[in-house]
Amino acid sequence: MRYMKKKVKGKKGFKKVFRYWSVYGLSRTLNKVSGRLRSFNIFKPKFLSRNPVIGLIGCGQFQFSTIAYFLSKGKKNRFLFCYDIDEKKAESLGKYYKVPAVVREQEEVYNQSGTDLVYIASNHASHTTYALKFLEKDINVYCEKPVSVTFTQFESLIKSINKSNGSFYAGYNRPYSQAVQKIKQRVKEKNNTVGKFSLNCFISAHDIPEDHWYRNPEEGTRICGNVGHWLDLMIHMYNWRGYIPKAFKVQIAYSNTKEPDDNITISITTPEGDITSITITARSEPFEGINETINFQYDTIIAKIDDFRRLTIWDEEKLYKKKYRPKDVGHKRSVMQPFEKDNRDLNEVIASTELMLHITEMVRNTVTEKEIELTRSL
Repeated sequence: MRYMKKKVKGKKGFKKVFRYWSVYGLSRTLNKVSGRLRSFNIFKPKFLSRNPVIGLIGCGQFQFSTIAYFLSKGKKNRFLFCYDIDEKKAESLGKYYKVPAVVREQEEVYNQSGTDLVYIASNHASHTTYALKFLEKDINVYCEKPVSVTFTQFESLIKSINKSNGSFYAGYNRPYSQAVQKIKQRVKEKNNTVGKFSLNCFISAHDIPEDHWYRNPEEGTRICGNVGHWLDLMIHMYNWRGYIPKAFKVQIAYSNTKEPDDNITISITTPEGDITSITITARSEPFEGINETINFQYDTIIAKIDDFRRLTIWDEEKLYKKKYRPKDVGHKRSVMQPFEKDNRDLNEVIASTELMLHITEMVRNTVTEKEIELTRSL
């Protein structure tokens, strides 16, 4: 639903809502519809009105139907203000979630007295800019992916995270999914620090129109906007051995060099013997939204995640199967990071972001092969 070229109406629209209901459950489906229509008579979440301390930056569909939704469901929606460069989006989100202040001027978001935590879900190129200014004020920051789209932004962000008394959380959600956490548990039981990983991710992604803001050159291409998710998942899995590899050989196959960030396969190997392949294809708009299949092997463990709705794990004679309804891609747990203690190592995000930015440069220049050495950490 996020990148639709036009609104789906009539019989097809009802079928889409029904399918989303089967995938996400009734409550979130109705909320997604509300976010699309910006209507206020479909579903009303419960609110907490006391002690508002949370600011919402960017009031698009993701903020509306994921971040604000899960904060409300978790009764952490102590909202203080919201802001978007599109005032209508800010007003509609503010009205729906009963946010006390809808900020009109961008500079005013930094002057909202009492702010303890901000959730940044604006356009990608603006993430770092917002994060830096709040971190300078020692305000906690939850930043949606990507955390940076250039190396200049990235260097500034690392320095700011190290200097600030505020905490920084990144919105990469797949490591927090129940399926990935279950595989992690099985891998950890092996207690094997020298095992080799094989990972394959096949993603049927959104068909993004040419005039969509994702296509603006300064937004970092689909590598920052989409592929970063699976690069981050790869780094997270590699760190199950207790360390993050620093050297990578990256090879890219382009189906069309005129559209280098669409319909490509990225192959990544490490000196440790790991191999990962990520294929992102966008030949048409998937009716139920983005669909992904993840295949994984480590030691005697073979696992398959089918769109984060089903998990199968084979470990020699042992077989484990699990269905997830609603679909769990880790959004809820990721959004709740500021309120949890057992969060992932932020150096994983630093490593995956650095790798992502290198691959972004490769794609911009249609480079097919490169040796990459990671040098940054907190």
